[in-house]
Amino acid sequence: MIKGLSQVGGLYQEASNSNDNQFYLFEDIPFYEASKDKIDLALDQAALAFEESKSLSPQQLARLLSNIADEINSHKEIIIQTYQSESHYGQGRANGEFGRTISQIGTFVRLLEKGQYLHAKIDHSTDATPDLRKVLVPIGPIAVFGASNFPLAFSSAGGDTISALASGCPVIIKGHPFHPATSELVASCMIQAVTRSNLHPGLVAHLHGADYSIGQRLIMHPKLKGVGFTGSHNGGKALFDLAQKRSIPIPVFAEMGSVNPIIILRDKLNSDQNLANQIAESVLLGSGQFCTNPGLIFIQTNDSQHSFIQDFINKITSTDINQFVHGDIHKNYVSKIQNLKEGIPDLKLYQSKSSLGACGVVGIDQLHRYPDLIQEVFGPYSLIVLFDDYQLLTLLAKEFPGQLTLSILGSRSESNTVSRISDSLGHIAGRLLFDGVPTGVVLKSTMTHGGPYPATTDWRFTSVGTDAIYRWLRPITYQSCPDDLLPETLQDSNPLGIYRQLNDVWGIH
Repeated sequence: MIKGLSQVGGLYQEASNSNDNQFYLFEDIPFYEASKDKIDLALDQAALAFEESKSLSPQQLARLLSNIADEINSHKEIIIQTYQSESHYGQGRANGEFGRTISQIGTFVRLLEKGQYLHAKIDHSTDATPDLRKVLVPIGPIAVFGASNFPLAFSSAGGDTISALASGCPVIIKGHPFHPATSELVASCMIQAVTRSNLHPGLVAHLHGADYSIGQRLIMHPKLKGVGFTGSHNGGKALFDLAQKRSIPIPVFAEMGSVNPIIILRDKLNSDQNLANQIAESVLLGSGQFCTNPGLIFIQTNDSQHSFIQDFINKITSTDINQFVHGDIHKNYVSKIQNLKEGIPDLKLYQSKSSLGACGVVGIDQLHRYPDLIQEVFGPYSLIVLFDDYQLLTLLAKEFPGQLTLSILGSRSESNTVSRISDSLGHIAGRLLFDGVPTGVVLKSTMTHGGPYPATTDWRFTSVGTDAIYRWLRPITYQSCPDDLLPETLQDSNPLGIYRQLNDVWGIH
């Protein structure tokens, strides 16, 4: 049993005050809206925890993350059971996302063990310059809003939370109301890991609620120093706008979605017989509930009966897709498909009679007439657009909004055209693909899962991979500081044994 929680019906329920408002009942287990007092308490405790965590060594933070992984692993069975009950995902998806969550923690453990992420730099004094030493330090308590479509990998112990803890920042987790039991179970494992690590209990807090005012109170709290969010454009933009209205604005790193255009050039289109099936499988992956779902496919042809179109439509409309992670996604998806059908007469829309898969086909000129065609439809839908070169480049270079990904697929004979398109359009996306499909992001420092607005609110950073840690760190320079007053990361003896830059040379010195 996880410490601090009572077992009810095979699940764990957070103790709640009698004056809290119940918002959700899962298998006879009530969950309650976080009160203003709870939010204030969580931030007060996080601020106290930060006084300790900001000075923790990379090795101490690595031990914390290892303990978190151990606690989550030790409760795998009940977490998987609860995940499936709340999300309607099957065993395979549940195990896959659980494994990714644990693997994600492991990547940050390895990052911390090396210490190079701190970018510690030392320039000794010369006749012309003073002694200067710079290092990255954590910014303070962070609020993380769990994602609806990934109850594990982008929620309580997702990349936002783990990267923030790895930086030394306390975290207040706002659990998503569509999987509160899963969120609470994982958060309780993290809280237990904090206890095992003999660290301040305010390092991790977890709040429930479906009321938007909870997020508003979190954002406006003066002790909060940053926000991580994965979700809708409306939700992310609202949080961002609130954060900028504070007397002291704070950064909001919101990943808000994308249509992830794929451009297929003529030779590639005509020679790759498996391309339609490959891209359709990417669209259908996870019932289309991936933020890197390819929602817009440009094909270089004027033939509306091209075999690619026919093969793509057949795959989309014949695959059994009937389940979304929760009812709101289903409702919004059906509503958007209906709006497209009724509002755009020139759109050829193909839908399955027994499934939720759908596909649209238009010429590129229609995108000028109907801007709604390039808006994200979150689910198993994609729009095929027929184009010629000059029309595509003119449209996208001048009008297309920021994206998480852009794929440019051409044969070897089309490499010059691929290069020109990349040069013209590379500015719209955080990740450029020249082969394969955009769904699936790897946990590497070389991964960029972000992009120009409106894909994200700050395109300088990624939310996936170890570079996510830099959202929660800031540089500080010590000038002419006595060695015994410096943090251990910058002391001459390098007591932590981390990689540092000394007079422009990197090494353990």
